[in-house]
Amino acid sequence: MINQQFRANFPFFERSPEWVYLDSAATTLKPKVLIEATNDFYCSAGSVHRSQYDFAQTQAYEKARDLVAKRFNVASRENVVWTSGTTHAINLVANGIEHLLQEDDEIVITVAEHHANFIPWQQLAERRQAKLIVLPLDENGQIDPALLRDRLSDRTKIVAFHLISNVTGVRQPAEALVKLIRQYSPAMVLIDMAQAVCCEAVDVQQIGADFYAFSAHKMYGPTGVGALIGNEAKLAEIRPLVYGGKMLKSVSERHLELAELPYRLEAGTPNIAGIIGFGKVLEWLNGWDFVALNQSLKTLLDYAYKRLDFLENVRILGRKAYLTSTISFVVDGIHHADIAAIMAERQIALRSGEHCAKPYLRYLSQAGTLRISLAHYNQQQDIDTFIEALIFAIDLLKE
Repeated sequence: MINQQFRANFPFFERSPEWVYLDSAATTLKPKVLIEATNDFYCSAGSVHRSQYDFAQTQAYEKARDLVAKRFNVASRENVVWTSGTTHAINLVANGIEHLLQEDDEIVITVAEHHANFIPWQQLAERRQAKLIVLPLDENGQIDPALLRDRLSDRTKIVAFHLISNVTGVRQPAEALVKLIRQYSPAMVLIDMAQAVCCEAVDVQQIGADFYAFSAHKMYGPTGVGALIGNEAKLAEIRPLVYGGKMLKSVSERHLELAELPYRLEAGTPNIAGIIGFGKVLEWLNGWDFVALNQSLKTLLDYAYKRLDFLENVRILGRKAYLTSTISFVVDGIHHADIAAIMAERQIALRSGEHCAKPYLRYLSQAGTLRISLAHYNQQQDIDTFIEALIFAIDLLKE
């Protein structure tokens, strides 16, 4: 099986064979190629874009940018800006376009956004006295196109939404939604694709948004690395969030000339080891048949859904047809934290709580949920062990 071959590349399973890991939506496990590349960098010397002797590191660093551009079908490598992750990338846009907003302009988001794609827009609206429009979702957990159309206007400056929910795992029909926005508003569009990058090679040109944000650690890469992908013209309108070294052409006492994209938005020394390591991960991922891997993952998700749906008093949030690699659920009459504690004792790694999406949990009338999220290294035995532990926890706590 291809997922077993894939799984063999992750040291976690050698060091912790007793554990079942079902929390990949929070962070994926790390393959050997990342660990080795990071170690190799720290055994070397120098930085990037500074000296002649660190030319090899600079090449590897910029090659990683090329690999991101290729994977997501970005029009130009200069449209890939390194960040520390999704949160940084969204804040970079929210702060960078502040000068374009006026009082009574509008910002459209959804109630289901992760805090990283909710709070920056909330705070921007407060600073500029703009109107924050928070859309509800339909019964399938998706944006209602008719409602979105009704909320758009000439005053709408930006629409920001997730590609895949970190709570329910439901994918938004982004391609159709972006076309609709283009038809009825001049607004810029930002898509949080953090939860999509593990299992979907997002084609940014096909979707047609202006900005995309993601984190490397969601797709087998390191923490502290991510990217903002953008339309060149829109990126050029962003004012830097951070000022300092390597983001300028010239500076004097009274004048600053910014460097070209993407460097004007990348001040200071970056996470070089992480970015080079991520490049090695992307090279490694290119060697796998992701059609086969994703088919195996879908089969496993269907199996997990079927087994969970069979259990009494278990309610799944999200319809099967719209789910990707995540299942969020509650057990009637039992607090999610109590179940999670027992699952941890039985060495099952899953997520419980509000998933950094408090507005959405309130909207769903839930104090918290349990969430399992799968990746290409999971196998059927993981689900069977998880279900066995869940039944044990339910039986123990309902007494």
